[in-house]
Amino acid sequence: MYMKYVVHSIMKQKPKAILIDSSNLLHRAVWIAENVRTNVNPSYIFLTSIKKYVQMFDCTNVYSVWDKRLVRGVKNYRRMNKKTEYKGTRNVEKNAHVFSFEDQTTDLLNHLGVKNMYPGILEADDVISWLCDEIQTDKVVVSVDQDMLQLVDEKTFVYSPIKDVSITHTNFKDVVGVDRSQFLRYKSLVGDKSDNLPGVDRVGQKTAIKLLNECETDDQLVEKLGEERTRPYFTNLKMIDLHEGHKQHPDDVRIYQEQYAKHKQTKPDFQKFEQCCEDMNINNITKDLSVWKQAFSNVNIKQTLEDIVNKLDLHK
Repeated sequence: MYMKYVVHSIMKQKPKAILIDSSNLLHRAVWIAENVRTNVNPSYIFLTSIKKYVQMFDCTNVYSVWDKRLVRGVKNYRRMNKKTEYKGTRNVEKNAHVFSFEDQTTDLLNHLGVKNMYPGILEADDVISWLCDEIQTDKVVVSVDQDMLQLVDEKTFVYSPIKDVSITHTNFKDVVGVDRSQFLRYKSLVGDKSDNLPGVDRVGQKTAIKLLNECETDDQLVEKLGEERTRPYFTNLKMIDLHEGHKQHPDDVRIYQEQYAKHKQTKPDFQKFEQCCEDMNINNITKDLSVWKQAFSNVNIKQTLEDIVNKLDLHK
């Protein structure tokens, strides 16, 4: 009951940018496509989700961020600092199948005016973190990845599509269970099985919250648990912190800046979008193209008018 109220109240904020954790979304789209009776293209499911977010938040300034690295053959600091393989629990064959749909999906997104972005040697999470710092207006991060919650602040909220919940700086503790300022410490205590990051021995969610309440500083945590037991905690702090990667790999930041600058010219091309859908036999889009045009162009017009009015006000 409370959660639904939170979602509707947040949507009224109308963020100026939507940041999509696209590799994560593509995995869900492929899973859905393979578990429905009718034959459906995963790219169509993916695009339908993007359109839903555009309409939900009344915003067409969309950044679609992918895990595919632009710099190959170089390990990032997370992979170099792990004794066990970072994200070693991921199924390589399954990932290859999912990302076989990536190129056609990004082509469609380009024609819709969506801005595709990639890391150098880091990951999509790090690109989204950089975008949150770079974009000074209100923005929403769409992801089911809990690591994204560390990005929540006065101008950034996270929308979890599976739970249909928006997490903001005002409702963070009510929804997540810990203070926003303690979230990184909390995640470092419990670890992350999906990323193959073990937490502190014998520390689950309830124990982690208790420890955070008892130990305001890391020194107090070490004093209570001992240096050996807290070793995974300090490893996780650096591995999970989405600002650490930019310090370790400053060249990645330059790659983000170049992509970001180029995307200032990105606009929808609905003729190419329609042709691309026809080539892929995505008939559900071509027969309803006007809806897609309205979703991805209408707000652009309104934003342009707003920009004109704002400039006029500045010159008064």
